Amino acid sequence: MEKPRRLWGAMERCTLTLASWSWGACRVSLLALILTFHLYGGFFLLALILASVAGILYKFQDVLLYFPDQPSSSRLYVPMPTGIPHENVYIRTKDGVKLNLILLRYTGGDTAPGVTAGNQSSPSSSAPPTILYFHGNAGNIGHRVPNALLMLVNLKANVVLVDYRGYGKSEGEPSEDGLYLDAEATLDYVMTRPDLDKTKVVLFGRSLGGAVAVRLASVNPHRVAAIIVENTFLSIPHMAATLFSFLPMRLLPLWCYRNQFLSYRQVALCRMPSLFVSGLSDQLIPPVMMKQLYELSPARTKRLAIFPEGTHNDTWQCQGYFAALEQFMKDLLKSHAHEENAQASASVTII
Repeated sequence: MEKPRRLWGAMERCTLTLASWSWGACRVSLLALILTFHLYGGFFLLALILASVAGILYKFQDVLLYFPDQPSSSRLYVPMPTGIPHENVYIRTKDGVKLNLILLRYTGGDTAPGVTAGNQSSPSSSAPPTILYFHGNAGNIGHRVPNALLMLVNLKANVVLVDYRGYGKSEGEPSEDGLYLDAEATLDYVMTRPDLDKTKVVLFGRSLGGAVAVRLASVNPHRVAAIIVENTFLSIPHMAATLFSFLPMRLLPLWCYRNQFLSYRQVALCRMPSLFVSGLSDQLIPPVMMKQLYELSPARTKRLAIFPEGTHNDTWQCQGYFAALEQFMKDLLKSHAHEENAQASASVTII
């Protein structure tokens, strides 16, 4: 059974390599193909031209989704926080790409929200949670520092910001599978830190980062305590059908999409406490998609926080935004404390 599987995998890799090489050759010689077809015609030349155009359009999808160079200095300068304990860290993904992270440390004297003096039964009870922050499709982590600092202060949590491959000071080129590997490497890094509570890791994702967070949570249900997503989408095919409504985009099969980010499928695997934050004035992603993700979530503890004035990138500036996040974190940590107390009592044997 293992040999046929290996043989099939090798054939699949060879086919993909041949298709990639063929598309590359066609793109380089597209003008020559068009001139030759104009002079001599022929179905074979027409097929090569169509394959070349398809290859160009397939690759061009990355240009429409990822904007690591906006604003223009984003790949050269990453603003760092000042006056706050932080670490500028570099890590490696499983495929060898070096990523840049910023770890903002919460060092306040107050305990985390939801944890009182009476329920600090163990050292981890009073340890702050750690939020993994996955940003949108433009800029770098330095542009999110003001937002992250407010999270640190209001939620009394550590915040880890990561630049995807091809963003900021991270190496590589962005892709869907690459971003998934970046998120996995970030979670792995947090799990190796002895000074961070591994039982209170919360994922936060805005826009494209929401899709990254949902995917990471779906494959790590036992390592993620909760998830917060804001102004994100159902999938890239859904967004394509919305943005290009004048074209029959809904008829295209999934394999036509280089990037898919199928959050509407992956959220069905996220049973941890979930908060869905929606700005109803979002002009880029239809707010109805956030409501649909909320409805698709199977989590027993889930909330939908709606902000009528919230735009795509600035919902976090709306009144009541951090109050909603703080209440969610309080409930999460209270539940966490109850679970710890229950486990402690269950381990006591009375003779």
